[in-house]
Amino acid sequence: MTADYIRPGARRTLLLILVPMLATFAGQRLSLHLLGVRHVYPAGYLVHHLYTGALVVIPAAFVLAFGTRHRLLAVAAPVALGAGSAMVLDEVTYLVATRATDQDYVSPVSLWGAVALVALAAALLLVLYKAHGRQG
Repeated sequence: MTADYIRPGARRTLLLILVPMLATFAGQRLSLHLLGVRHVYPAGYLVHHLYTGALVVIPAAFVLAFGTRHRLLAVAAPVALGAGSAMVLDEVTYLVATRATDQDYVSPVSLWGAVALVALAAALLLVLYKAHGRQG
C-alpha cells in the first residue's frame, strides 16, 4: 500500500512560500547595499541571481505540480519556490529597466522595481490564500 501525498494546509503553504521569499529578498538587498555588488563567474561566465533563482524555482514547481509523499520535499519545495522567486523578481527590473551596471544594482530604479514586484507576488499569494479558504 502506498502512502498518500502530503499536502500542507493553505496557511502553512502561504507561510512556507512567503516567509522565505521576503527573507531572501531582504537578505539580497541588504547584502547588495551594505556589502556592495559581488559577482559569481563559474567557468568564466557571469551568473546573475535571476538564473540561480530559475534553477531553484523550476524543480520546486515541478515537485509541487506532481505532489510528493516525502515530508522533507513537502516542506522544501514551497520554501525553495519562495526563495527562488525572490531571486528572480529581484533582478527583473535591474535587467529590463537599467543598463545592468554595478551601480544600477543599487539604484533606486532597481530597488523600487524589485520592491514592487515582490509586493505584487506577496499580494498574489495572499489573494490565492483567501480564495482557497472560501473554496473549502
